[in-house]
Amino acid sequence: MTTPLSKVDQDFSPELKKLAVEVARHIKTEQDLTALSRQLLKLTVESALKAELDAHLGYERHAAVGRGSGNSRNGYSGKTLKGDLGEVPIQTPSTPKG
Repeated sequence: MTTPLSKVDQDFSPELKKLAVEVARHIKTEQDLTALSRQLLKLTVESALKAELDAHLGYERHAAVGRGSGNSRNGYSGKTLKGDLGEVPIQTPSTPKG
């Protein structure tokens, strides 16, 4: 029995399939696949963290509304994800109030 695709999976499926076909042309070895998986993990997690911070603060990066708020973006800090793909360094956005 297969699990039905979620709304997100359905919405992005054609775009992701097209991208996957293009990227797959450059994968020749298991190491290539692992490197791609690590890059995708890094990009996905960093993008999700940035979106989460936008939602938390209530405005997007560089928006004028955040100036002088006392809790605007304050750079990035390095973290390391540890999992099946080994250690993947990422940059997490930060704010003065955490």
